[in-house]
Amino acid sequence: MLPVKLVTCIVVTSLALFFGLGVFLTARQSPLWIRCSCLFIAIVGAIYGVLCFRLEFYRAELPYTTRAYLDHYRTLCGGAAIGALIVLGIYGLVSWYLRRGDRSN
Repeated sequence: MLPVKLVTCIVVTSLALFFGLGVFLTARQSPLWIRCSCLFIAIVGAIYGVLCFRLEFYRAELPYTTRAYLDHYRTLCGGAAIGALIVLGIYGLVSWYLRRGDRSN
């Protein structure tokens, strides 16, 4: 049976790819920057998964400096994906608020 960390890496990677590529391919009417942001999330999620899997699967064989680099870049990719999701969330809230304000007039 796989360790929990490896399963988490696989689940996070598959969710990022599913969400990012799914929105990129199906949201034809959305602005281009939103579609590209979702593609960015998919790519960064795939990179995160590869780094996470490599770090957790080969942890015993890797020297300390390599583990530190992999962990650093894995965290960096995770932060970039979360930042892109926050930007998309803020855009959604602002556009919803602006549409709601147009109805009240």
